[in-house]
Amino acid sequence: MTDNTAGTDPRVDTGELHDTCIQILSEALVNYETADLSDTISALTPLHQTTRTVPRTRRLRGAVALDWMRLHAAVTATMAGAAYDQGRHGDAVSLADRAATVARAAGDGPLAGSALAIRARVVRQHSPAVALQIAGAAGRIAGASPARAMVAGKVSAGSYAAVGDVAGVRQAVVRAWQIMELLAPSAQGRPGFALDTYSPADLALASAEALTTVGVADEAEPYLERAAALIADSGQTGMIIAVHMAQARTALARNRPDPDEAAHHAARAVTLAMHRPAQWVARLVRDVSALAAKRTGHQLDDLIAITAPWF
Repeated sequence: MTDNTAGTDPRVDTGELHDTCIQILSEALVNYETADLSDTISALTPLHQTTRTVPRTRRLRGAVALDWMRLHAAVTATMAGAAYDQGRHGDAVSLADRAATVARAAGDGPLAGSALAIRARVVRQHSPAVALQIAGAAGRIAGASPARAMVAGKVSAGSYAAVGDVAGVRQAVVRAWQIMELLAPSAQGRPGFALDTYSPADLALASAEALTTVGVADEAEPYLERAAALIADSGQTGMIIAVHMAQARTALARNRPDPDEAAHHAARAVTLAMHRPAQWVARLVRDVSALAAKRTGHQLDDLIAITAPWF
């Protein structure tokens, strides 16, 4: 998409173009969990350029300019999320930083917090302590919003889990659910990637993943059961894959690991992902295989081979 009238009379109304851009972004968000991530990026790239240039070329001011800034930040944050899922972490950080900066300038704290959460997830792999600092800033910026629940449940809990801090994980999970309980039903949305909602299904999955990582699989089970029940019939392929991989990890993390159950869930996830291959799925398969080797002495060699080209 391009703004073919860019550079013309600045008094020309941009309302219709703005509505068109919102519609394209909305469709990308609706289809995020089912569409190929490359297709999502392709659809948003021209939109990213349009939303960046229109305010300048049309010399927009006031509330109209702020609306375009928020839209540009939303598009950029969505692209950051897709880049992260593709494994392009450098691009994800660059896009997330821009989204956060523009959103803050436009006065949209929750959107800025969501963007910073993506940066924190990248950083967490190398420095959980720094990720926690970013998550703290993101939570403060996000205010009383779905983004704040997401930051606590997905980013903070995951960062504590990365360093084996059981108490930290438990506290972050409790805090996230406290925030979630204060949200109106309309702010909870449906499972999957979103900018202005956060589903209890997502939080349940994030809680289960963090608790499993720190070795308390028994505490993770109820959350995982809730996530599976809420996501099973959602049609959100990406989330269904994530649930199966979480179930595989939990099956291996129990006091008595069940390799057959783990292999079943991992295979289901890979089968679903064949139509939407992504690096994050391959990474989870590798991690689950490593856990299987540690807990049972057997790896998931066949699934590793299938997903290796996805890196």
